[in-house]
Amino acid sequence: MNHDVYQRYLLNSIDLDLFELTPESFEINAQFKSLKKWIKCFVGPATAEFHQLNSKKHLAIKDENRNAILPEFSIEIQGKMFYLSVKGCGAYEDMFFGSNLNKDNLKNACRDLSLLNRIEKLSTGQGFIMAESWMGESPYGAQGYVNAFDELKFSKIAQYDSINGAYICPVIGVVQLPKNIEEIARNFFWCRTYNDHFYQELRLVPSNVRLYFESFNTIAKPKAIFNLFNLNSSELIEEFELQFIKSGIALLSLFTRSANITDNQISGIVYQDVWFDKDCIVAPDGTIHFADLEGLIWKTVPKNKFAEIQKNEWQKLVFEFLFALIKIDSYRLKIDGRSLSWSKQREELSLLIQLALNNDIYAYPKYHNNNLLIVLEGPSIPSIEIPLIEKVKCS
Repeated sequence: MNHDVYQRYLLNSIDLDLFELTPESFEINAQFKSLKKWIKCFVGPATAEFHQLNSKKHLAIKDENRNAILPEFSIEIQGKMFYLSVKGCGAYEDMFFGSNLNKDNLKNACRDLSLLNRIEKLSTGQGFIMAESWMGESPYGAQGYVNAFDELKFSKIAQYDSINGAYICPVIGVVQLPKNIEEIARNFFWCRTYNDHFYQELRLVPSNVRLYFESFNTIAKPKAIFNLFNLNSSELIEEFELQFIKSGIALLSLFTRSANITDNQISGIVYQDVWFDKDCIVAPDGTIHFADLEGLIWKTVPKNKFAEIQKNEWQKLVFEFLFALIKIDSYRLKIDGRSLSWSKQREELSLLIQLALNNDIYAYPKYHNNNLLIVLEGPSIPSIEIPLIEKVKCS
């Protein structure tokens, strides 16, 4: 994979200015102490204009409703390029009325009439930080305390970007927004406010490509994605697909990979109210990284309930993985100039799955009664068999 191609794309996709500020306080992930110089607050243009900031400006790319990627901050980790992502740099959309934030939206949300003149002077409403409570967890446009430090906690568990082969977008630090930014934001809300301090997360992402939602670039549009990543042959796409399979199976088996046994109980990480379709980011080499770590929680169960929980975790997320995988696999065949029946495609796909899991110590493929099963196991953990492709012809 040529990193330069995708980096040039990012630099050509700039659509936002972020302004650098010194945080009120911060906590850094010890694994990324070398990136301490990146630990700053970064706020969007509307917030910067409102406070008449004249601080250092950085070029960025909008990502979801309150995040941005700063391509100038990049680092290579084990052969993959990562870019700095700010989670909570200001909202771009009106929470209740669906349009882009503009001056009229901000006036409607302003609860202090003395601030209306300052709003009128703004050139944009984009990137404004507000106090409206988002699901009780965060201030609108920024990040809340619990979610921010939960994401940092799970990032500290990982070895850089991997929890035993399940890849994440690691948080390198959490910063608290300056008091004056927070105090002004508390005057802007529609219905109810978030009462704790306001934070941002600084994390590393390998791209802005998601599976189906929350990005202009998604695996649901495989032709555009492979052009973006400069993968123009069936051989290169097959390499991408193998990484996609390996990393997807790893994320589906996160409970097993993170499991710890104490007495007769097993504790492991499970997904809560998060999904692969919008909460995963795909690297240019095909590796899926789980991004929204605030949706992870530890779950402790008796040893005899371990298999049930792992199977439930698998079943609630496997469709989104398989849907994307079949998109990739079908495009690979098209590029190769082949047209297979679905039965033949299933057979070939099963062989690729076996190849992808060749060196995985937590998951391996197994045929039983012509069904392709994935066997999950770990040290002192009960072995689990889960069907992935049933009634596939085995050679």
